[in-house]
Amino acid sequence: EARAAFDRALELEPGNLRAGVAAAVVRFDPEAPAAAFSRLGPLARDHPRAGVVRYHLGILLLSIRQVDEARMQLERALAEDPEGFYGREARDLLTRLS
Repeated sequence: EARAAFDRALELEPGNLRAGVAAAVVRFDPEAPAAAFSRLGPLARDHPRAGVVRYHLGILLLSIRQVDEARMQLERALAEDPEGFYGREARDLLTRLS
């Protein structure tokens, strides 16, 4: 149901970055992470300064125990959005990873 809802949101607003991120993240399966990463990768390429993309990449990388790569994405999320929601959340996670 969530996948259908996020896909529908993306259909209605194809340029909505948060909808694109949500449609990617909802596909995450730790046993087969490619479905999520294959969608997040292009979003990161097309929106390199978007904290929302970097934050969620970091979270998913942590889920598959790619800690160094996750740390790098969370640091980028923090740098791009230091006072925003994703920057603050990234800062909290980075503190816990230290």
